Amino acid sequence: MDNLDIAYVLFRFPSLTETFIAEEIQKIQGSNVRVKVYSLLTPKEEMIHPVSKSLLPLVTIVPGLFHPSIWLAQIFFLWKNPGLYFNLLFTFLRQPTKYMLSYIQRYAIFLKSVWIAKDLQNHQTQLIHTHFGWLSAGASWVASRLLGIPFTVTTHAFDIYSERNDLLPLIADQAKGVVTISDHNKQAILKMNPTLPEDKIRVIRCGIDLSFFSTASIDQNQIHSSLQITSVGSLIEKKGHEFLIRACANLKNQAIPFQCVIIGTGSQQLFLENLIDEYNLEEDVILAGKKSQDWVKNRLSQSDLFVLACVKTGDNDQDGIPVAMMEAMAMGLPIISTAVSGIPELIKDGETGLIVEERDPISLSRAIIRLSADPGLRKTLSKKGYALVEREYNIHLNVKKLRNVFSKVTEA
Repeated sequence: MDNLDIAYVLFRFPSLTETFIAEEIQKIQGSNVRVKVYSLLTPKEEMIHPVSKSLLPLVTIVPGLFHPSIWLAQIFFLWKNPGLYFNLLFTFLRQPTKYMLSYIQRYAIFLKSVWIAKDLQNHQTQLIHTHFGWLSAGASWVASRLLGIPFTVTTHAFDIYSERNDLLPLIADQAKGVVTISDHNKQAILKMNPTLPEDKIRVIRCGIDLSFFSTASIDQNQIHSSLQITSVGSLIEKKGHEFLIRACANLKNQAIPFQCVIIGTGSQQLFLENLIDEYNLEEDVILAGKKSQDWVKNRLSQSDLFVLACVKTGDNDQDGIPVAMMEAMAMGLPIISTAVSGIPELIKDGETGLIVEERDPISLSRAIIRLSADPGLRKTLSKKGYALVEREYNIHLNVKKLRNVFSKVTEA
């Protein structure tokens, strides 16, 4: 397989909640691929996972808008091809949107994408790849057109289902290849873009490193004095933590001893803290905040089950297939979630996990009690869940599929 030079253009890298991108970049370098990474915005994370830290030498932070090099890049491409420059700018800006702020964001990203194109002129880059069909994809499209090279995109969730899907029609049409993480996502993209050829979209699952998250980390004979429940996900509405907390209140009302640890940060922090206080769950439900991968792995190894009660929000935002679920399944934990988006492709009810109705804490608490009382069911779900992750969500296998997409695009 021939060598490839690829530039990843990302909104912000590294990002604590997007370690799956870092894992992908790390693994794809082992398949004759040389990678440069551009971060459109300065990272704001204080905590950096080891895999992301190992990639920092590859990362270029795009300068701010007041840096002279940004404007020198504009002058360069205005002189080189003013028609193309203005065509790209006007096309980018006139994509339909509900928010005036979007035009300001797009203009800023356009300026940065021109800088990326200027910087890449000194390299033998054959392809630009990005994650999420929003602003980073818009930047990838602009840079690719200025350089005359293809770009590809991996779509996930908010860029398809939320109000920030305003660039997806343009991106799906202009990208040389569209990757998405679930069959559900593929159908949603085709519905939004009825003229798009179906074979342009390739479903490649998010993958996890099974050498890190594995059943070997768990003592299968451990016995806990109280049921240990873990959830991992940003403290935002679509993760459904509210309903897990309400389910925990039902457990407490039935005198079931438990401890629930919710790992993550986000805009619902205060709301969830108040909900915990309202139900007097301060000793039972812990909002652990942001944690390292090692900390999460250790917590999973001490848990009895994993719950993520995902919901669709009022503006239709929803999860794709949360990577945290795959990690828990790889650790041999039984999983409970909802039938939102592509989740049923991972959690097949009664086979690889349990599915409950969204926004239904009563059903959720019943599912938790059912699993806590049935060791045989827990063992069956754990075994089949691990087998599914090993078969379809192994990052080494899925990176090979992505590498094939890159090869076909650059050879076309």
